[in-house]
Amino acid sequence: MVGGIALAHAAPYTVDDLFAMPDDGNRYEVLDGALIVSPAPTYRHQVAADRLRALIAEVLPDGLEAVTATAVRLDDDTGFIPDVLVTDADPEQISRDIPTARVLTVMEVVSPSTRTQDRITKPARYAAAGIPCYWRVELDAFPMLGQSGPIEPPAIVVTVTGSAETLTFGAGKQAAVPLAIDRDPGGPTLVYVKFDPAALTGRRHAAL
Repeated sequence: MVGGIALAHAAPYTVDDLFAMPDDGNRYEVLDGALIVSPAPTYRHQVAADRLRALIAEVLPDGLEAVTATAVRLDDDTGFIPDVLVTDADPEQISRDIPTARVLTVMEVVSPSTRTQDRITKPARYAAAGIPCYWRVELDAFPMLGQSGPIEPPAIVVTVTGSAETLTFGAGKQAAVPLAIDRDPGGPTLVYVKFDPAALTGRRHAAL
């Protein structure tokens, strides 16, 4: 039993099992054969993810898609469902999960129930799978080592392959946030999404 839900299944689970899960509003993922069950995203969480996808879609070149809540297969026994991802996969050729080779950037909006996964587990596993860029969206105040002062939420924390620096963008200031649009072995090509992270929360404005 995981997260208070009992499922008739002999472990280990695989990514293929995700598509047989009940349509009960929970989010199901697989980590090293173990089933991870998270509560359905809150309204605030989903608004942030949807706004993020819309902002990103505006800067993507032809052939790339920004999509929400789609399974990524890291290997047969590990598959996550990022809040937003950027992919070059052809939607006419991929019917279910997207292989990591077709994923360029992943984004997770941190929830109280998924903090450890979103801050530690997922970025490490995404990087190990060769996904070149990871965005972590913090909707509330959060601890950040090495910062000289507090970061105003909502904030975006970005890591890019080949860079030793973690970039943090807080609310209240226009930022140019890097986004990987390929998997060049010499370092990914980046485009920049220009916006104030504050736009991810609160009442919607027509500029979005």
